[in-house]
Amino acid sequence: MIKKTSIMLLLALLIAVPRTMAQEETESSPAEEEVIYGALDLWGLGVKATTDGIGFELIKGFGTRFNIRLGYSTLNIPISYDLTMEGFSLNATADLRFRGSNLFLEFYPVKNIIHLTGGLIYNNMSHSVQITPLSEFPYGDIMVPPADIGNISATLTPGLRWSPYLGIGLGNTLSRKHRVSFNLDLGAMYHGSPHLGLEGSGIIGPIASEHNATVIMDAIAPYKWFPILALQLSFRII
Repeated sequence: MIKKTSIMLLLALLIAVPRTMAQEETESSPAEEEVIYGALDLWGLGVKATTDGIGFELIKGFGTRFNIRLGYSTLNIPISYDLTMEGFSLNATADLRFRGSNLFLEFYPVKNIIHLTGGLIYNNMSHSVQITPLSEFPYGDIMVPPADIGNISATLTPGLRWSPYLGIGLGNTLSRKHRVSFNLDLGAMYHGSPHLGLEGSGIIGPIASEHNATVIMDAIAPYKWFPILALQLSFRII
């Protein structure tokens, strides 16, 4: 009799435990299911400050792990200073121009925390420097006027206008739960070997020779990657 009772209890446990587990899985499954979003869902706008300029982005989310970002950034940094050496004065003027349009795809291996980003940047970066004399230059007993001394100008542009980009970031550029989100990105774009253009006039004009330009380009050729650090504040509008 005791054996029969034990067998009945064991059978009851074998039947009850799987049912209880199945019920728990059924109750918890809705929270684990991926939310389905439509074409009109998950749209946002972002403002960003990066080492490639200040700009904005249009963001579209897909599911819970993908975002597409279309943006533009720009920044101009003018620099000018005068230099005096042994009674001779000159002015050096630089104009650093950062401009670019980006198309990025983001993937979130850890939802809302860590994302991997890849895409293209149309790199319209252009930096220029011009050196102009401000005073006469003593050459023996002769004073050479600034107009005869001439000037030198240089322009630096990227080797590739369409620059591939790879990066990693923290935070979500388009939160699924909140209207406002903040994220940090760290990456780099590959712009190839920079191209240098030299121009000159007057007595110092020959410094801007093709040979000297080639020597300088060979020296800067290894700098093919441009680091990008970006901070972005995004607003989900739909």
